[in-house]
Amino acid sequence: MVNKRQILLQNDTARNIAVNCLFTWSGKGKWIQETLEEIFSSSMPDDRDRRLAQELALGTCRHLITLDYLIGKYSKRHFRKIDPIVLQILRVGLYQLIYLERTPDFAAVNEAVRQGQMIKIRGADTFINGILRTVQRDIEALGVDYNTTQLRSIIWTGKNLGCRFKRDILPDPRKNPAKYYSQAYSHPPWLVERWLKQYGEDNVIDICQADNTRPLLTLRVNRLRGEAEDLLIRLTEAGFQARQIDKAIQLSQPANPVDLPGFQEGLFSVQDFTAQSVAPMLVPVPGQRILDLCGAPGGKTTHLAELMGDEGILVACDINSEKLTLIQENCRRLGLKSIQTCLIDDKWEKDPEKLPENLSQLIKQDGQFDSILIDAPCSNTGVLARRVEARYDLSPSAIQDLARKQLALLQKGAGLTRKNGKVLYSTCSIDKRENELVIQEFLKANPAYRLIEESLTLPCAQGAKAQIDKPDLEKLEYHDGGYAAILKKTEE
Repeated sequence: MVNKRQILLQNDTARNIAVNCLFTWSGKGKWIQETLEEIFSSSMPDDRDRRLAQELALGTCRHLITLDYLIGKYSKRHFRKIDPIVLQILRVGLYQLIYLERTPDFAAVNEAVRQGQMIKIRGADTFINGILRTVQRDIEALGVDYNTTQLRSIIWTGKNLGCRFKRDILPDPRKNPAKYYSQAYSHPPWLVERWLKQYGEDNVIDICQADNTRPLLTLRVNRLRGEAEDLLIRLTEAGFQARQIDKAIQLSQPANPVDLPGFQEGLFSVQDFTAQSVAPMLVPVPGQRILDLCGAPGGKTTHLAELMGDEGILVACDINSEKLTLIQENCRRLGLKSIQTCLIDDKWEKDPEKLPENLSQLIKQDGQFDSILIDAPCSNTGVLARRVEARYDLSPSAIQDLARKQLALLQKGAGLTRKNGKVLYSTCSIDKRENELVIQEFLKANPAYRLIEESLTLPCAQGAKAQIDKPDLEKLEYHDGGYAAILKKTEE
């Protein structure tokens, strides 16, 4: 049944758009959200279809391993012999049957069969209909309590609810926990095994459930232009459901930040609560000179500027000029004038002793920096709910490579810090190889530095167990994971 023709459906329905986005991602590696935005700009579907297309595309991708496991269980054909476009149609159809309780079964199945007819592949509609109908008959109930005594027959679908089958369909968690959690929660088995060793079974469940949650939009209020209470009133009056958590605001429904009241006025930035906790660790004060070595997209840079009262010098570096332009645009919107950008030649990575000329001139003119922020490129394992495709691109060797680059960046930042200055190292990863072990290696090689503080937050939904040392996060319905450490230079 394999057909290698590049078949795409017309972008005239939400389900067609979702299938096309998944097909493009699986074939070309193009990010789903990018394809969605291109389609939305050209075909102009209404808001309801936009929301549904986004839900189907990203939700299907999020649960891909589970869906493929079920396809393998119910298909008489070898998985690799299923045509790529047929596979995407099956995935989207199954996602609706299992994870979208409000979608009528007949609509999910009938639309998938219709798509099978449209692609003109012989037998595709019959094949799709057979699998989806069989799964439909095997489902006993949707929206049931997630009963941990029936793990093999229930697939978790969110907020302690599940889809219960009439028989055991998942692997036995007692015989092979990593395989079970991989298939039940759609995470690569090697990654689950890694987390089981690092954090234990209870935390793995919390992490996986958080990763499969639709993340909420969290706003960091620009303290130089207003208060959280005032912004909350404006959002509520405009019809948005939101609540204040400390100085942040979290929305209860999806929204385009550009459409929110106060965005154009620079009253807020979009930043998860966990990311918002990083910049304050430096305890920045007006008049300091701070270097952000990996500045883009600028969330933590602008936060530092706000905490400093926009008084001092903040240098935001990046190897991508377009990303630096984005920082400059955010600075204009937020009304920040203390931030200057610095393009770093990527050749610096090959010759760490040689500083980029423009950065070297800054140091010659004004001396070394009071503080350095290194928000290092990482595996994104703390933000898999937001970066849906990332879990499928990871590998143990990739994490090892990232750790080497992170250590090199930390070493570079250390060389630019004055005596008694501080280095703030952060990632949006929860892997110890990228976090605690990088810090340990750095401290072993740099006795002039000592660890002042470190913080690990695991991703969590519904404010449950997966916060490590930030009790306020329990108030949140969702927050990202991440790591941060403060190092102080005590000797020359």
